[in-house]
Amino acid sequence: MSQEYPEIKFDTMIVDNTCMQLVNRPTQFDVMVMPNLYGNIVSNVCAGLVGGSGFVAGSNYGDHYAIFEQGTRNTGLGIAGKNIANPSGILFAAANLLKYLG
Repeated sequence: MSQEYPEIKFDTMIVDNTCMQLVNRPTQFDVMVMPNLYGNIVSNVCAGLVGGSGFVAGSNYGDHYAIFEQGTRNTGLGIAGKNIANPSGILFAAANLLKYLG
């Protein structure tokens, strides 16, 4: 896509350096595109930077369908039964779903 739109800056970065750069200077990133495995790693780092795994929403858009979920795949076993889970991520995901549906 960057060849079709030369005004878009394109760069590559290995995933461990990406995580370090996210912690040190996150404002350098606008859009990140990566395979699922790297996306999981990077999304967990990002969730930690903004408040934890329960705080962020995930949105996945395809040609015909979209999926909205809590942003990280942390099962929360360490806080199960303690009444301390943060429901913000799933609430944000629900809001994104409603916005998507119009």
